[in-house]
Amino acid sequence: EARTGIASPDKRGGKPLNRLGVRTKGPIKVYAVGEYGDTFLLQMSYGVGAAKMSAALGDALKPRCGDSKLIADFEACLTKGLPNGAPKGTKLQFDTSGGGVGISVNGKSVGSVSGKPLASAFSGIYCDGNAVCKMNSVDDVGSDGEVGGGEKLITPVRLGMVGAAVGWGIGKLVC
Repeated sequence: EARTGIASPDKRGGKPLNRLGVRTKGPIKVYAVGEYGDTFLLQMSYGVGAAKMSAALGDALKPRCGDSKLIADFEACLTKGLPNGAPKGTKLQFDTSGGGVGISVNGKSVGSVSGKPLASAFSGIYCDGNAVCKMNSVDDVGSDGEVGGGEKLITPVRLGMVGAAVGWGIGKLVC
């Protein structure tokens, strides 16, 4: 992911990388997120404590899932799986297939919470109309390496070309 400098694998669990995004809080790039079908890989670019990370994801689930027990179970499972918090470089994987959310930290399963409403709500954090960050297709990569058309519309070269074309057209009209 170009904004964080974090490389995302092309495949995860046999599934191709579909979309990438960056979760920010103000000017801080907290993590890069990759979507691999029904699996989401969060790679921390900024260290966050376990309680804060769990609460932040729990808060994002609340408007999407009406079952407060499922959310509390999710937060408890994630907190337990992050005994040292989520320092920079930590990889959190959330698998929303199978009627629940499976949670892995740095490649090690730390638990799962069953419940289709929770799985759907977790996907919504990154995929619905109120997603916490913009997810861009990996097929939409600009020449600058930025995913999601990060390429600038107006560049000095393009501006120079437009100026030359306008000057040539005016010259034709005057002469």
